[in-house]
Amino acid sequence: MSYPLNRPAKLLFSGIAALLLGFCTFAAPGVEKYPPTISSGPHIYPVFAFYKRDTSLGRVYSTVVRHAKNGDVIIAVPAGDRGRYKIRFFGVDQALLFEIRQIQDPMLIVEKYNFGHAGMYEYELYRDNNLVERNKFRIDPD
Repeated sequence: MSYPLNRPAKLLFSGIAALLLGFCTFAAPGVEKYPPTISSGPHIYPVFAFYKRDTSLGRVYSTVVRHAKNGDVIIAVPAGDRGRYKIRFFGVDQALLFEIRQIQDPMLIVEKYNFGHAGMYEYELYRDNNLVERNKFRIDPD
């Protein structure tokens, strides 16, 4: 049993839209329509990519200082290097908040309550009085 066309405009519009989509190609200016052929080049093709540089290598995370989900700072010193590391924490205005001069424990947890308030903080990690790492972290309000 065939149904009568209740809405011929709907049928006509969907047919025109399908026809137009078949002929259109969507590509940003300067981007090729099809990916280049397989070659021995980099794994991200500069012509057919969203990003012009490799973002997978953008940030290197520390192996000693980590920031926990609950806001605490975890310092995990290698077993053979106890007493050789020190860390300094700075506030927003680059003022020194506090310093831990000799880290003797293999794992030290600095609770977020030691920082006083939420915000951005910086730290500098030293090994034998040589700067090893400088980074920032955020403490969120609870």
